Amino acid sequence: MESKTVRLFNKLSFWSFLISILVSLFFFIPYLPITLEASKGFLISIGTILSLFFWLIARLGEGKFVIPKDRLILFAGAIPFIFLISSFFSSSLYISLFGSGFEIGTFGSILIMFILFFLSIEHFQTEKRLWQLIGGIFISVFVISIFELVNIFIGFEKIFPGILKGISFGNLVGTWSNFALLFGLFALLSLFTLEFLKLKKIYKFFQYFLLVVSVFFLIIVNIPFVWLLVGIFSVIIFVYNISFQSANNLKTEEPKKIKFPFVALVLILISITFLLGNNLFGKLVSQYINIPSTDIRPSFITTSHIAYKSFLHNPVLGTGPNTFIQDWSLWQPKEIAQTVYWSTSFDSGFSLLYTFGVTAGSLGLLAIIWFIIVYFFRGIQSIKIAIKNPVSNYFIIITFLISLYSWISIILFNPNIILLMLAFISSGVLIGILVYKKVMPVSEINFLSDPRISFFSILGMMMLMIVSVGLIYIYIEKFTSIIYFSRSVNTGDTMELLNKSEVMLKNAVSLDKNDNYYRNLSQVYVAEINLISQDKTLSEEVIKSNLQQLINSAQDSASSAVLQNPKNYSNYVNLGDVYSALVPLQVANSYEGASLAYTKAMELAPNNPSILLSKASLEILNKNNDGARDLIKQALNIKQNYTDAIFLLAQIESMEGNLSGAIKQAEYASQVSPYDSTVFFRLGLLRYNNKDYSGAVSAFEQAVILNQNYLNARYFLALSYQKVGRSSDALTQFKILSQVLPENEELKKAVSSGGVMTEEKPIEESSDNSNVSSKDASNKSPIKDTKNTDKKN
Repeated sequence: MESKTVRLFNKLSFWSFLISILVSLFFFIPYLPITLEASKGFLISIGTILSLFFWLIARLGEGKFVIPKDRLILFAGAIPFIFLISSFFSSSLYISLFGSGFEIGTFGSILIMFILFFLSIEHFQTEKRLWQLIGGIFISVFVISIFELVNIFIGFEKIFPGILKGISFGNLVGTWSNFALLFGLFALLSLFTLEFLKLKKIYKFFQYFLLVVSVFFLIIVNIPFVWLLVGIFSVIIFVYNISFQSANNLKTEEPKKIKFPFVALVLILISITFLLGNNLFGKLVSQYINIPSTDIRPSFITTSHIAYKSFLHNPVLGTGPNTFIQDWSLWQPKEIAQTVYWSTSFDSGFSLLYTFGVTAGSLGLLAIIWFIIVYFFRGIQSIKIAIKNPVSNYFIIITFLISLYSWISIILFNPNIILLMLAFISSGVLIGILVYKKVMPVSEINFLSDPRISFFSILGMMMLMIVSVGLIYIYIEKFTSIIYFSRSVNTGDTMELLNKSEVMLKNAVSLDKNDNYYRNLSQVYVAEINLISQDKTLSEEVIKSNLQQLINSAQDSASSAVLQNPKNYSNYVNLGDVYSALVPLQVANSYEGASLAYTKAMELAPNNPSILLSKASLEILNKNNDGARDLIKQALNIKQNYTDAIFLLAQIESMEGNLSGAIKQAEYASQVSPYDSTVFFRLGLLRYNNKDYSGAVSAFEQAVILNQNYLNARYFLALSYQKVGRSSDALTQFKILSQVLPENEELKKAVSSGGVMTEEKPIEESSDNSNVSSKDASNKSPIKDTKNTDKKN
C-alpha cells in the first residue's frame, strides 16, 4: 500500500501533467507579442519535466518500478536518442539541441514528447483518470470554442485592446491549418461520443454543441485535407457502429432494432459537399466571415529534392535536428526564385515526418516509422478487445482515434506542437489502457531489495532528477529571453526608444545566446549610429567617441550571430548590412568586410537574388556602378521578374543623369509585375521628376487601382493632377486622404484651397520610396503610409 508521501508525489506528478497538457490547448501570453509556439512549448515542457521530477521522487519513496513489458517503449526511446546523436553532427549544436524558441524539431522537443509518452502509460491506468483526461479535453475544447466565437463575432481587441498581440487573428491554436486540424479531431471525438455512449440530456446537448461549433469552424477555415480526414474517419465510425450492432444482435436471443448512425451520416455528407465544392462554398463563406489563411508549405517533390541533397550530405544522421531552414536556403530548386515564395524561408517540408527525415537522416526517419508501425499493430490488438464491448471500452476506441488522426496529420501535414503532443500522449494512454485491462503484462522491479541494484538505481534516478532541474532552468531562461526580445521589437526610431530596445536585447542575449537576438541588436546599434551621425547638437568629439563605441558593438553583435549559427545565411547578410552601413562613415575595412560577408551568404543561399542585390548596393556605395550592374544582371538571371533589381538599375541610370533610361527600366518592371502597386508608384515618381506629368498620372492611377489604400500613391496622383490642370480631380484625392488622415494640416490646407498643395514647404519623407532615385518628388509626401506594404514578386 502506498504511503502518504508516495501518494502525494504521485498526485503532484499526475496533476502537473494533466493540467499542463489541457491548458496548453488554449494557453497564450496576453499583451505580449510572444508566439503561440513559444508559449505552448514552454508550458508543455515545464509541466512535463515537473511531472517527471515528482514521479521520480514517488518511485524513490516506493522503492520499485512497474513498467509494461512492451518493446514499444524502447522504440519510442530510440527516437530522442537518435536525435541527440544527430545533434552532435549538426552544423549548429545550439540550434539542434534546444533551438531558439521551443521549435518542435529539436532534440529537446522530441525528448519532451518521449517523456509525455512514457508518463501517459504510467498515469492513465485507471478508469477515473481516463475520464479526467477525456473530460478535460472536452472542457478545453469548450473554452477554445467560446473564445473563438466571441472573437469572431465581437472581437476581444474591442473589449481588451492589445490582449492578443501574439496571436494571429485571435486563433488560440496557431495557424489556421492547425486550427482546422484540431477542430476536425474535436468533431470526430464528439461524433464518436454521441454514437457510442448513452448520455444524459445535458451531456448530450454539450456534445452536440461542440460538434456543431467544430463543423462551423471547419466550414469557415475550409481546408480540403481536413475535410478528407474528417470524412474518412466519419465513414469508419459509421460502418463500425452498424457492424457492431449487427454483431451484437447475432449473439442475443432477442435482437434489438439497429440504431441508425444519423449524425455520422450527416458529417459524411458535409465533408463530401465541401470537398467537391471547396472553392464555391469557400467564396460564399468568405463574403460573411473572412479567415485570412496564409499557411504554405513546400511540395512533396520540392521536399524530396531537399531530402536527396541531405541524404548525400549525411545519409544516416541528416543535417541535424531543426536545420531544415538552412537546408532550404542551401538546396532550394532554382525554379522557386520565379514564384512568389522566393524569399520565404521554410522551416519545415511537405510534412512533419518528412522534415524529420531530412534533418535526422534515414536513421531518425526509420525510428519514427518503426514506432508508428508497431503502435498501429498495438492499436489493432486493442480494437479486437474493444469489439467485445465498445461502451465499456470506449476509452480504447477514442484514444486510438486520437492517435491515428494525429499520426496521419504528422505523416501528411505540418501540425504544430499540440497535435504532436496528442499523438505521443494518446499512444501512451492506449498502452496504459491495455495494462488496465490486464491485456499487457508488466514488469515490477524492486530496486531496494538488492543493495547492488539499489545503489545504481538510486544514483541513476538522482541524476535524472538533477537533469530535470537543469532542463527546467534552461527552459525558464529561454522563455524569459523571449519575453525580453518581444519587448524590444518595434519600439521606434528615436534614441530613447532605441536605447530601450538595446537594453531589452542585451537582457535577452544574456539569457540565451540566440543568433536572432544578436542580429536585431546589431541593427539597433546601426540605427543609433545613423541618429548620432546626423545629430547637429553634439560636439564633434562626442560624436566620434560615441560612434566608435557603437561601431564596435554593432560589429561584435553581428559577428556573434555568425559564430552562434555559421550555417544561417541571414547572419552573414546581416553582417554585410552592418559593414555596408559603415562604408559612408569611412570605417576601415568596412567595404571588404561587407563584400566577404555577402559572398559567404551566397555560398549558403546560392539561389537567393536578394544577396546579390545587397552586394550591388554595396558596389554603388563604393562608386563602382559597372560592378553593381554586373551583380544586378546576375540577380535577374536568377529571378527574371525581380523588380527591386530593376529599380536599383534605374537608380544607377538616374544617378548618372540618364533619367530617360531609368524610366525605361521602371516601365519594364511594370510589364513583368503588372499587379504590383509599388512598381507603378515608383514609375510615377520617376516620370514626375522628369516632368512627364501626364505619364505620372497614368502610373499613379494604376497604383491606386491596384491598391485603394495606397495613400502616398493618392497623394502624388493629386500633385500630378494639379500639374496637368485637373484641379477638381486633385481636390477629390485630397478629400479622400483627409478623411483617412483628418489631423494632417497640409491636407486640410489643400482641401480648403480647392485642391492646391504648396510644394515648397518642408514635409515628411515617405517610407515607400525605396530604390527610387528621386531628389524632388520623394521628399514631398506629408504622409506616413502605413497601410501599404511593399509586396515583392
